Amino acid sequence: MRTAKIKNRKYYMKTIISSFLLMCVCTLIGHAQNNVSISDSTIFGNPPDSIPKIFAKGIISIPDRYEYGLSISPNYDELFFTAEKPAKGLMVMKKLDDGHWSIPETANLRGDSSWEFEAFYTPNGQKLYFASDVKDTSRLWFSIKEKTKWSAPKLLESPVNDTPVFWATFTNNNTMYYTNLAVFKIFRSQIIDNQYKKTENVGLPFGIHPYVSKDESFILFNGKGDIYITFRDRLDKWTEPIKLGKLINTSEYDETCPSLSPDGKFIFFSRYNDLNQKSDIYWVSSSIIEKTRREIFK
Repeated sequence: MRTAKIKNRKYYMKTIISSFLLMCVCTLIGHAQNNVSISDSTIFGNPPDSIPKIFAKGIISIPDRYEYGLSISPNYDELFFTAEKPAKGLMVMKKLDDGHWSIPETANLRGDSSWEFEAFYTPNGQKLYFASDVKDTSRLWFSIKEKTKWSAPKLLESPVNDTPVFWATFTNNNTMYYTNLAVFKIFRSQIIDNQYKKTENVGLPFGIHPYVSKDESFILFNGKGDIYITFRDRLDKWTEPIKLGKLINTSEYDETCPSLSPDGKFIFFSRYNDLNQKSDIYWVSSSIIEKTRREIFK
């Protein structure tokens, strides 16, 4: 009987140790999977031509989730996008020392798990503007680059924030183009003495989510379920909105939230053809912009 008890005890000890080791291995595997880096070619490889492609499928564009508002740093070493349902708003990816990319994670720039979305860089990459709620109302915040990190964000003190706003993009001289949500129109604000002291309606009949070119010669935006463009003409006025081609704007789905790569070679936008009518981010050659410009000003 005593021998049997000893054998049973040894058996149970082996079982416990085996289970513990298995648990440790599973934990290590899970930890490794959560820290897997992503190759640069997986994100930016195989670029599109005139036919849009899903951007970073399975990494940024996830099935059955909303993704929109892609912004890439001027040095191509960081990017932000917004994801929701099931994600939690503003997401960030960073380029690592080995040239790979970190997996997307919630940016949490304010540090208090506030809802944050739609972040865009100033042209030199030293400031980042994003939207986040103040008393359940969308306002613009900004952070300043401090070596490899972003400073604690500040609420923008400007008439820009006198109304609900989101989606701010910038020209080379830091003129801001943004969406005024009080009227759902595109507004702009020039920087004077390092402040945005005045705002003005740009005068377009409709449109939100403006992405202004660095030289302020055109604006990409969306409205009525499609992506449009307007050009600054010889009289320094904006042309009537022009719908971009059928390859970008489909009849079956809405397209929204256009932006440009830092080198201007690609347009990014969201198309609502994912599961449950959610959106993926697509990218396409920006050659259609110059083609459209030539047709307008020929």
